[in-house]
Amino acid sequence: MFNNYYLIYCGDFMKTLCEYMTNNLLPGFRALVAKKLMDEYNLTQTQVAKLLNTTQPAVSQYRRELRGKRFPLLLQNSTILKMIDETVKKIMNGDVLPEHTGLEFCRVCKFIRENNLIDI
Repeated sequence: MFNNYYLIYCGDFMKTLCEYMTNNLLPGFRALVAKKLMDEYNLTQTQVAKLLNTTQPAVSQYRRELRGKRFPLLLQNSTILKMIDETVKKIMNGDVLPEHTGLEFCRVCKFIRENNLIDI
């Protein structure tokens, strides 16, 4: 469980909350954003990779659900789904630069933490 330093126990190891979230939720977040960019804006994997500051092979893996398998929490919370939609709109409007897309994930992560939406 959490303590004052956001350290969590994962099996026999202790990790920071950010490490846990990055390993477990970030790929799912990127996969959902990538899918929306491709499906709703007809972007190619290469275009999406540039917008998300990642590689085309990573986007291909998101598309085929080999990476970033949909983490249930991201799909079950309407506020998080709205945040993902907002992120996609910001990216397409040019309000979020490729090198800053990670900060959008921080916004979602902060919401998850503040609302105690994960049970570790």
